[in-house]
Amino acid sequence: MNLTLKDVPEALHQRLREAAENSGRSLNKLVIHTLEQSFCARQSDRTALVDRIRRRRQGMQVWLDDQTLESAIAEGRS
Repeated sequence: MNLTLKDVPEALHQRLREAAENSGRSLNKLVIHTLEQSFCARQSDRTALVDRIRRRRQGMQVWLDDQTLESAIAEGRS
């Protein structure tokens, strides 16, 4: 399928050309890649996600349970 974009502002066109050059892609490939990233569903690696969550939780100073969270909201600290 072919698609033509019209009336692309010059500043945006320049940014796209620079991004394409920096990524080693053609302008066309960059636009397709950007659209795919924005609109195509990505399957998540659930194991990697759980690992990231665990690492972040370990770095937290305070663990929030429901009661602590409700108290914070009631005190206006939400």
